[in-house]
Amino acid sequence: MPPIDGHMMPSGPQGGNTIPLATLIDYSIQRTYHELNVLSELLPRKTDMERKIEIVQFASRSRQLFIRLLALVKWASSATKVDKCGEICQFLEQQSMWFVDTADMLARMARETLVNARLPNFSLPCAIDVLTLGTYPRLPTCIREKIVPVDPITAAEKADTLHKLTQVIQYRLVSTDLPQQMRKLRVENGRVKFLVEHEFEVTLTLMGDSAAIPWRLLDINILVEDPETGDGKSLVHSLQVNFIHQLAQSRLLENDKPLHDLYRVLHSFCQSLQLEVLHSQTQRLIRERMGDSIRVEDYTVGRCLVVSYWRDQLKKEKVQEPVVYKLKVHVCEEDGGKPLQINHSPVMAAEESTRVGLAIKSNHLSIERLLMQTIEVRTHAKLKDLSKDLQKYVDGKCELRDLPIALQVPILNPSMDSEQLRIMVDSQRGTLRAHIPVSTDLQVRQDIEECLNIEQKGLHKHIVNLRLHLCLLRCEKSAQYLPTSCQRHLPLVNIANHPLEKLTKHQLFIRIPKQSCHYLVVELDEKKNKDVDYRYYILETTPCTADGTEDFIAEDVGAKLYLKAGRLIPIDSFSFTHGPYTRVFDEEEETELQTLRRKRKILLGQLDEPKSKKTKGSAYFIPELTYILASCEERIPFVTLGSEFERNGIVHSGVQVDSQGTCFCLSVVSMPDVEDCSKKANEAIKKLILSIKVRVLSKPSRNWIIEYLFARSSLQSANKKEQGPLQRVTYMYELNIDNIQKMVKEMLDEWSAICHLYSIIEEFSEIYNDSRTGLQSTVNIHSYNYRRLSLVYGPNKTSIANIQWKSDIKQFHINFGTIGQCTTINPHVVMATQLIQELNCTRSLTQVAQILHDTWSPMTSINKLSTGITLASTSNPKQQTPCFSIIPQSTTHIRIAFRSVSCVDVHFKSNKIVAIRDGAYSLFDNSKAVDGFNPTPMLKAFLNTFVDDAVSGRHMRRISTTEDDNPPSPVGIDSMDVFNMSQPPSMGSPASRRQDGGLRFPSPMTPPSNPHTPASPSAARMSSATVTPSPSAALIGTPSPGNVLGVGSPGNPPLHVPSPGSFVPAPSPQSMGIQMQSPASSFISPQGMVEGGSPYPNTGLAMPSPGQRYWSNSPSVPGPSPASRQGTAMSPGHPALHSPQTQSKDGDHKTSVMPHPSRILPQRSWAASFPTLISHEAFDNLLTPNKLQSMPFSVLTSPLERFLGCVFLRRHLPRIIQNLDQLRQLPTTEAHVVTFKVESLQFRVNFNMTTLQTLHMNVTPVPEYRDQWPAEVTQILEKFFDYKVACPPYKVNALTAFCRLLSIPYKILKDCIQIMRLELIPDTNMKWSVQWCLTIPPTGAFVAAAGTTAVAVTAKNKMVLMLQLTRIGLQLQPGVEPQSVIVQLIYDFNTNTIQPMEPKTPSPQQNTPAQNMISQMLKRFSDYHQNSNECALYPAVRDLMTNFVAPPV
Repeated sequence: MPPIDGHMMPSGPQGGNTIPLATLIDYSIQRTYHELNVLSELLPRKTDMERKIEIVQFASRSRQLFIRLLALVKWASSATKVDKCGEICQFLEQQSMWFVDTADMLARMARETLVNARLPNFSLPCAIDVLTLGTYPRLPTCIREKIVPVDPITAAEKADTLHKLTQVIQYRLVSTDLPQQMRKLRVENGRVKFLVEHEFEVTLTLMGDSAAIPWRLLDINILVEDPETGDGKSLVHSLQVNFIHQLAQSRLLENDKPLHDLYRVLHSFCQSLQLEVLHSQTQRLIRERMGDSIRVEDYTVGRCLVVSYWRDQLKKEKVQEPVVYKLKVHVCEEDGGKPLQINHSPVMAAEESTRVGLAIKSNHLSIERLLMQTIEVRTHAKLKDLSKDLQKYVDGKCELRDLPIALQVPILNPSMDSEQLRIMVDSQRGTLRAHIPVSTDLQVRQDIEECLNIEQKGLHKHIVNLRLHLCLLRCEKSAQYLPTSCQRHLPLVNIANHPLEKLTKHQLFIRIPKQSCHYLVVELDEKKNKDVDYRYYILETTPCTADGTEDFIAEDVGAKLYLKAGRLIPIDSFSFTHGPYTRVFDEEEETELQTLRRKRKILLGQLDEPKSKKTKGSAYFIPELTYILASCEERIPFVTLGSEFERNGIVHSGVQVDSQGTCFCLSVVSMPDVEDCSKKANEAIKKLILSIKVRVLSKPSRNWIIEYLFARSSLQSANKKEQGPLQRVTYMYELNIDNIQKMVKEMLDEWSAICHLYSIIEEFSEIYNDSRTGLQSTVNIHSYNYRRLSLVYGPNKTSIANIQWKSDIKQFHINFGTIGQCTTINPHVVMATQLIQELNCTRSLTQVAQILHDTWSPMTSINKLSTGITLASTSNPKQQTPCFSIIPQSTTHIRIAFRSVSCVDVHFKSNKIVAIRDGAYSLFDNSKAVDGFNPTPMLKAFLNTFVDDAVSGRHMRRISTTEDDNPPSPVGIDSMDVFNMSQPPSMGSPASRRQDGGLRFPSPMTPPSNPHTPASPSAARMSSATVTPSPSAALIGTPSPGNVLGVGSPGNPPLHVPSPGSFVPAPSPQSMGIQMQSPASSFISPQGMVEGGSPYPNTGLAMPSPGQRYWSNSPSVPGPSPASRQGTAMSPGHPALHSPQTQSKDGDHKTSVMPHPSRILPQRSWAASFPTLISHEAFDNLLTPNKLQSMPFSVLTSPLERFLGCVFLRRHLPRIIQNLDQLRQLPTTEAHVVTFKVESLQFRVNFNMTTLQTLHMNVTPVPEYRDQWPAEVTQILEKFFDYKVACPPYKVNALTAFCRLLSIPYKILKDCIQIMRLELIPDTNMKWSVQWCLTIPPTGAFVAAAGTTAVAVTAKNKMVLMLQLTRIGLQLQPGVEPQSVIVQLIYDFNTNTIQPMEPKTPSPQQNTPAQNMISQMLKRFSDYHQNSNECALYPAVRDLMTNFVAPPV
């Protein structure tokens, strides 16, 4: 019974066949698609009703099919359970079947097999033999005879038999007649093998040594192969070989010459097989490649094969009996061997037939190879005949070369290989094919081919046409060396009746390089000696539309795609190429007589035959054409320029070849006179001109080069290049033929600049060269090249001024700079506008040079002032104010404004003297102050500390007792009120503006915008009907070169106001040897103000506001104007000098006019209104930043800045006291002293009367609290004021914060003073140092704007303060800053608690680990110090400084 364990269970169900669901779906789709295709083919042939029925039936069948498929798919989702049940049933059925089969088999054995089973008798002898002897010798003999084979013969017997058989075969071969073709044989191993190469191989033997025994054929091997079939496949089937075997064997029986019959049978079969191979190859060749080009004319099996080729040639020949080219392969009956012979039709020459072969070679049967050899021989013969016909049309030799063979016909001489006509024979069709490698014109090639294949009568015409075509290609190739383009045709609209119509059809249009409307026309024609004649023309064209309109159409870009032909000018190529410096060819061509003489001398041995010369360059290149193109490119711009010169009055000598033939040039004979220059200056500059030449520079870009050659000027410069006898001035302009007028205009402008500059240098050179004037020691001529004059001046000659004429604005322009080792910029950059105006008005270089020399030292000192923007220097933290604003008024008058509050007028005098006065006073009446500035108290006393004895001795003036150096604030709106009030930007007087930037009143009138102007219509509003002259009128020696209302001031409009004079005597220009006129006229401008109140129209004479400078090398930085309020951008004197009225915006946003209250001072003399004379050295000490010895801060500030800063703070101190309720100001009779008091202390703030550069505070306790304030405590407060409050940058908010500290209760103030002591005297035992933040630093700007007061006392008795902790006592690497933390604290007076200040909106800067740790420490301190009577401020700060450990950053 078979096993029933699990290992024998079948792997799958055996109940039936299965099919994949995807295959079933695919079958369904394919069936539906097939039925649909059948419907699409059958339905068109049926009626409409039948079509509808078929469609409905198809839809119904398809629907039922896919419904069944859908049901099957849904059932397949649960097929896994069915499969499992089926497998279980299958397994149970198989087990049951095995049980039934086992029972049936046992029953059959019991009933049938075992019934007749018997046991034989026991074979005791065999058992004894096996058990005793181990063998079985009693096996029957019949078994041995039937099963055991006979012993084989030995190897020696086999070898002996074969040797005897070989001898028998050899004897039979000797005694038998063998065929000639079967002489190649080999006898070995009792057999002979005959070999006929490439046909067959047979093996024979003999079955005995009797002569009557026939040959026995053992094997036949057919050696005929088809090389194109490949893979070594046999051409004869095995059944065919058997048949041939039987046939050949029959021929060997009872035959006198059995081997001859054997050869004939096999040779005939092999020849038939070879012909069949050739026929099959021919059929395959026709079918795959050759097509109708070849055809099998006749094929007889085993006899011949006739193939015709070049069949397409028969279609084109118009002869009645066309030549048919045939190739015949047949069996040669005349030869005994009957080889396959080859015949040709038409008959070939013997030499040609030999090249092809007389008989076919059986080693490589290939009809294609045979045809190609035949076609190659035919091609060579055909091209050889054609070369004889073509030789009479060309000069060169026609050659047959290349592979495949081709006839090379040199159309041109000399010619490149790519220019030769190549004629080949089409191997398939037998037609002649023409090819020109260099040409892409198909029409020329097709014409030649048709002429060669059909009729050769017009061949000469086509050769000439091809020659001209190749010459045109040479012209195109030659033009490629130049940046141009070639065209065979142009879109000309007027070709009819134009000279172009008479030219030959072989013409080429070449655009002249760099010219858009000029073309070089090349015309080609044939010469008699097989050469080509080149003729050249210049064609002028004009862009136009299709109808010939030349009007410019800007919108349509493609409108002017056509050209209108103009003049057609013939060119004499001989004169072009044989003029001076125009050699095109390296050597001159020999005449015929010179050639004969040279040949005669060679024949006589008098001259050696020269070596063959190699042709230089390419045969493509036509040097004559390229030279004419390049020459036209160079000449046409000069011709156009010459015509433009004549229209502008410039006399020239025409286009000429420059010396040594380097280039073309245009020599200018005379230049026109410049209108604005005098006749004397025009004649003088023309006398210096030696030559003017115009050339063209081609690289790197195409430009005009104009070279002026001047004689040496009388003004000698230090530049070595300008010290020779000649001086070249070169200008470069862009070469644009379409806009030549622009270039000529620029050239005339440059000529005008040369004349204008020379007109002022001519007079200057006379004074400069006169040693008596001493001008050479004042300035040096660094360079003068007729285009620009460079003057160097200064003590070390490091400042330079470049003077040149600007033709666009028609005035002189000065650029200031430095040369050599100079640490600062040129000091005159600030007043460049005034100096330019001075030069243009006076046209005197001598005066400008003297001004530069006299003002260099004070201007250098002025440039040392800090013009940087200071943030939060006033009570408004967002306002940016420049520290100093330098406002030039004229070339000798400078205004210096400090923080838009104070102003200092500086006048430059001769003898190295500077006059300084308070600029806040009116120039016309000392009792009036200029709006926007406040008088500066103690200015006269401060300036007197810098007066030199030498200056004071020469200009002694005793101050009157009536003069006061402590003026009050002007009556009316105080400056601080103006500073704090919210006013809109002032736009100037309405009368001073108009839409075009000019004035609204005629030129003779003065604008009604300045009440201090004597001629002003608003003079009735002044305190008196007439203007009182300045008290310094008696001291005026010469008219002042400038005034406070000069045009150069950024604070003034260009008013027509006469100069009121200066304040101190000044030497006249005549005393310095300089003829000068008053420059007041130079500041009179006919132009008005631009929109917005800016006093600077775009005239080049204006100067921007000092706060908004955008000059290069300017010492200031961008910022608002000094007098700007709430975003205005005006100059310091703008309100006063523009109009007594200001504009404001009402509720409806309309402009309204608000009258200014008058700023009138008491009628008395003020000391600062009179100028103070100091030397240049003292002026430099006044403005040079330095460190004050008595103060610890290391900020370098000038004495003037320190003085004005102290005045600035002292002016704001009373207002701060007035705004704080706890501070009360005390009356005092001392000038410049402010006294005030708090609950327990009294304060006295005054100047240091020794230097007047610092403010000091004296602190004394009131008698009631004298015991509460030790002297060392009050000294700390005084020291803190000197070092931390009244110090640079002199911020009002810092003073406000300090005053707020003074207003708190004295017990808390003591703790604050203890913190001040820790700042002034740091404790090294602590981890941190502390610093009061009187204003909010930028790192703490998240609390309020940077610069805001950092100390505040609220109405709820809480104080807000800010400290900065800095880590000390650590060894840091160089360049590493110590860690610092900003601490914001709130101290409650009532509860005596301190806590960190938390902003309303969370900030990332506030929420840091360090700030969180400080908050925790302050919270712990408040819990610990909750019930203490001691003020918690100082202990809390000290605890932070001692125990705070900041987390690492």
